Amino acid sequence: MKIKIVVLAGLFLLSFICVASATRGKKPQFRFNQLYRFDLRKHDHQLYTDRFSAVFTYRDREEKALFKLEPFFEARRNIHKSLWERELLGIEIGKDIFPWVYLGEAIQQSWIKEDYRYHTIFESKNHAESVTRLLFSHNLLPDRYIKLKGFALDEYTLDFQRGAGICNEVAIGVTAPLNKYVETTVNWRHIDRIHYYDSDTFEASVTLIF
Repeated sequence: MKIKIVVLAGLFLLSFICVASATRGKKPQFRFNQLYRFDLRKHDHQLYTDRFSAVFTYRDREEKALFKLEPFFEARRNIHKSLWERELLGIEIGKDIFPWVYLGEAIQQSWIKEDYRYHTIFESKNHAESVTRLLFSHNLLPDRYIKLKGFALDEYTLDFQRGAGICNEVAIGVTAPLNKYVETTVNWRHIDRIHYYDSDTFEASVTLIF
């Protein structure tokens, strides 16, 4: 309980910082992502995810980006089971270490009802966790009219209650911005539920930017 209180207090404080930044004239970038995930190993595990976030970029006096804060809410639905498997509320702080390397750390509160340990055995749980995100990207087609960016992503999830890692995910894919308001992504993802079963998935998503 103490961990949950600390995490929620931290999320509130960081969100307040974001709002305070917006009131000083720094307009955030809002992003609405819709993702479809198809499990290549278990065809009864198709997921649909909605994620809404606001990206606040903090800059120095020379307008160079220092770091980003991104509060977010995410809801994931199991299409086959007609079940809301996971809901997340959190905030991520991140930085572009190089133009092609991004490092982020998210703190989030999770409400889940899913088979996160054993396939087909659905368990309810709510807990606080952190996600470390390392992203490598590279322009494959930097054409004026057709842009295509390849990426490799690693996400490591730590359960605060257990004090141990519970999941490591690796993804490889491409992102294609259709214009400055819409971008699409397709990728393969491997999900290692540490000490439990693995998944390989195909994902396709559309992100609206405004």
